[in-house]
Amino acid sequence: MLKPLANGLHILGVCWALFVMVLKRRLQYRGDLLVQSCDELLRGVVGLVMLQVYVARTQEVGGWSSAELLFIFGFAMVPLSLFHCFCGNIYQLSGHYLIQGNFDRVLLRPMSSFLQICSDRISIEDLSGCLLGAAVMIYAMHSGAIDEISLLGLLAFCGLILSSFLIVVSVFMLFAALSFWFEDRVGMVPPVYNLMEFGRWPVGIFHWGVQALITFLIPFSFTAFYPASLFVSGPESATPATHIAWATPLVAVLALTIAVTVWRQGVKRYHSTGN
Repeated sequence: MLKPLANGLHILGVCWALFVMVLKRRLQYRGDLLVQSCDELLRGVVGLVMLQVYVARTQEVGGWSSAELLFIFGFAMVPLSLFHCFCGNIYQLSGHYLIQGNFDRVLLRPMSSFLQICSDRISIEDLSGCLLGAAVMIYAMHSGAIDEISLLGLLAFCGLILSSFLIVVSVFMLFAALSFWFEDRVGMVPPVYNLMEFGRWPVGIFHWGVQALITFLIPFSFTAFYPASLFVSGPESATPATHIAWATPLVAVLALTIAVTVWRQGVKRYHSTGN
């Protein structure tokens, strides 16, 4: 039991060292970092504008008020921004690593291939999306989305954010790993990315088929709506959602287990571009 814990701490130490190294390098060009951070913020602002357009003609959507929807939107921004920061390079697996043969270099190092790919490009500027998401949630709280939050609730919030982040990582890790079987320069990740938008809205407003898709098959609803619904009251019909929210950590563990298993099988199947 101590060995897995030691390995986990070692991996976290390596990840932290890589993050600090990248941060120091990026801070050498503060102007460039600031411009790219502003670009990420503008993308978030565009999403907020679109949300306001959707709810401009009504005070609520599916029984959810505009303030509650705003809180869910802000919640969704945090795990997604963390993913873009630390794991966004997974988009390059198919084209850059597999087709061009750069995955050979990854296999030569005594470290997780997935972590190596992620650490090849850490986007510090994407953390600005976390700050914007936090600001949006604070504004939504003051607008009546949440009455108050206790210390226990704050701890639960942090745990659900982490779980949501792991779910996002697991989903894209899984679909990226399919490139080991189906080599394509674009890969499966970009089409799946578009489904994340559904997770920012109350599940009840969608067709039952979409609900099943984003809850059981590709659990994007557990990256925003379900965990965020634990903190906002919502309509009376949303009570089951608050109960389902507690399953978010379990979904994260299950999704990560499946993703890691598929990834390892894909690595075993990998053959260099010369074969």
